[in-house]
Amino acid sequence: MITLHRKPKDPSSVELEEKLNDLVIAFETEDHAGADNGMPYIEESGNKIEGKEAIEDWLKTLQDELQWQRSLSGDGCYIDPKSGETC
Repeated sequence: MITLHRKPKDPSSVELEEKLNDLVIAFETEDHAGADNGMPYIEESGNKIEGKEAIEDWLKTLQDELQWQRSLSGDGCYIDPKSGETC
């Protein structure tokens, strides 16, 4: 499970949450209102992804993987065995 650790109303936290929503994936959020630094960060399968560059790399990799997976499950063409017609 992906968890977004964020500070409420923090611009970088809001931006990261929007990016995750744009990917149309399931994730949880945990608010850390009193945190002074180190926010936002991503936790996935026990791994902590933090820092702007590391998060951007992680998002790019995730986006590429999702695009590949979704391309496999998208529309497909078939041959009708009775008529031999294709879609």
